[in-house]
Amino acid sequence: MRCDPVSLLLTLSLGVGSALAQVPDPMRPPVGALPTPEASVGTAAPVASGVQTVILRSAGKSAAVINGQYVEVGDKLGDKRVLKISESEVVLTGGAGREVIRLTPSAEKVPARKTAVIKRRPTKTTDK
Repeated sequence: MRCDPVSLLLTLSLGVGSALAQVPDPMRPPVGALPTPEASVGTAAPVASGVQTVILRSAGKSAAVINGQYVEVGDKLGDKRVLKISESEVVLTGGAGREVIRLTPSAEKVPARKTAVIKRRPTKTTDK
């Protein structure tokens, strides 16, 4: 009995496809992180507190997105005024004093170590 190569290939691909369908997606977020249909009805999910984005401009006012609100240096955020925006933090000032909100509070910026540069001497070649 001779088997047709096309039908054999089709049968194998169906078998492999169904086996791969059982493998979980490694890029899918954890179950608790996905919104449920009941939670998405009505209002939007609250924005995580803190600085989401920093926009640094060399010729103009730097800006940031804090709690979903776009602010520039000098703008008011609630009862506080934006005093300074840097690449890692936003400084606010108000009646309660000065407040610093870090972009990534758990990460600390450390300068990279310089690696030694090895200079190679050009090799002399002799052509005869």
